[in-house]
Amino acid sequence: MPHARWMLVVAVMVVMGSLSGEAWSQVRASEPATVSQTVDGTVLTVEYSRPRVRGRSPIYGKEVVWGEVWTPGANWATTLEVSSDVTIDGHALPKGKYSVWMEVQESDWTVILDPNAKQFHTAHPKPDSSQIRFSVTPDSVAGPEVLLWSFPEISTSGMVLQVAWAGRAVRLPIVVPPSRMRTLAAELAPRYVGSYSLRWIPRDTTSANADSAPPPLETWQISYVGDTLMLKWEVPDDDEAEPYHALLVSVGGDAFFPGFIEENDYYEEVPGLLAEFSVTDGRATGFVIRRKDDTVQAVGTRMP
Repeated sequence: MPHARWMLVVAVMVVMGSLSGEAWSQVRASEPATVSQTVDGTVLTVEYSRPRVRGRSPIYGKEVVWGEVWTPGANWATTLEVSSDVTIDGHALPKGKYSVWMEVQESDWTVILDPNAKQFHTAHPKPDSSQIRFSVTPDSVAGPEVLLWSFPEISTSGMVLQVAWAGRAVRLPIVVPPSRMRTLAAELAPRYVGSYSLRWIPRDTTSANADSAPPPLETWQISYVGDTLMLKWEVPDDDEAEPYHALLVSVGGDAFFPGFIEENDYYEEVPGLLAEFSVTDGRATGFVIRRKDDTVQAVGTRMP
């Protein structure tokens, strides 16, 4: 290479090397994205790139060829990471990170989760015993123009993971393991089952409040339904209010917190509402609820 040309190349390289990262950045045809959802302590994270339709039609059968394996994304293969063992569409999915692929047919598609997470989108994985494979039937939807992974539904026990693009959507129901035990052995149930009167203890017991009427007695009715301790909590002074319904969820020993139920779905406990039962001769005589500073907030006494 002539000396002058070599010097020009060197000069260009020096200028290029001095450019900031911002100067090198550019809009990609398929921009990267991340979506994550936590349910009962289990975290699911999808990392992917988002191709756009850009006037191409049809997408399926032409851009995404029938019978071929495709990662629902672009560039590097889409990945799914789960922080606990879960089930996905009824199939066991151990904790870990997976590349996500789909074999696309005109009717059913095959979902492929491969434990080799770092793969380029053209490096289609070969069938392997370590993969999780199952069939799904895509739904017809409107759009979207840009491929989208999302969590359109969540509950206290799981979520729905969905990918949608160009008139097709695949929904993947996921069930997560409960972080706390919601069942109780049948032989332990009789020690807690029964009715309890509950009185709240005001924190302020100064003379200025000494003549105030004590809080009314409330009632806890504990029953054993199926394999679960159920709580019906009645507040007598509120005639219009329906009783509260909850599960008694064990945190170890004889301590439980109420996990309230709304529209037939369990949801998380009220912070600090932990009932510690006293047991004599195999039968609970009552319980206390403590504040964060360990002072007693309420006392429950077994009723005859």
